[in-house]
Amino acid sequence: MANRFRVTSLHITKIIKNVTIISVILLSFFLVLFSKTDYFLINSIKNISSGFINPITRIVAAPLNAMSNLVNQYDQFRNLKFENKILQEEIIRLKKWQTLAIQNSRENKVLKKLLNATNNNLKLVKTASLINRNDALFSKIININAGFQDNIKNNMSAINERGLVGKVIETTPNNSRILLLSDPNLSVSVKTISDGIFSIVTGAGDSKHLISTFIKDNKMPKIGDIVVTSGTAQIFPVDLLVGKISKIEKDRFYILPFVDFNSIDYVQIVISE
Repeated sequence: MANRFRVTSLHITKIIKNVTIISVILLSFFLVLFSKTDYFLINSIKNISSGFINPITRIVAAPLNAMSNLVNQYDQFRNLKFENKILQEEIIRLKKWQTLAIQNSRENKVLKKLLNATNNNLKLVKTASLINRNDALFSKIININAGFQDNIKNNMSAINERGLVGKVIETTPNNSRILLLSDPNLSVSVKTISDGIFSIVTGAGDSKHLISTFIKDNKMPKIGDIVVTSGTAQIFPVDLLVGKISKIEKDRFYILPFVDFNSIDYVQIVISE
């Protein structure tokens, strides 16, 4: 009885062993088959994606890419506009500095000429700059930034690097009024350098010329003669440059002043030494 049970047990064990081996083999086979099938499915999905999904994706993404490019271009345009504004402001600043440099250079040239304008017969009282003008039809006056605190007094002469400008007619502590040589109300005693012809001249009223009102001994000068102050009236120092005779009529002559009265920047107030 015991032997029979033992044989039956061995037979069952052998069957279980065989079933196990077969199951392992079948499972391995299915695993290999599934792996191959999965690889095939993946490749099929990839092919479908490449053939259909990618073009659709590109079509959908095209507007987004275009919008992104537009945004980038707009940002670049804004940056360029901002940089352009900065450059324009820099150009304006440079032009202001250039204008200031040119003005300083011109003023330096004028001041250098003024330093050499005063001769040995003159004493310099003050060098002053123009504040403003009071030009009317028959009144030619300028205001300067120096007054009696700078020892300026009435009837002192005003000159620049080109010659006689006028005379002081009124002073305040810090300012003075100068009646220009071109004013019809200012009379100046003059003489010609070549012949020593004495006369009195005033402004012609056109802001450009001086005209004679009296000629000593009725001697007429020549066109082109240089005219200077004579000093006989004891108002203006002697030998200050006045102008050049440009026109002669029957009983009078015209002088073109050396000073450009429309572009006066600086004057020197002087007296006789």
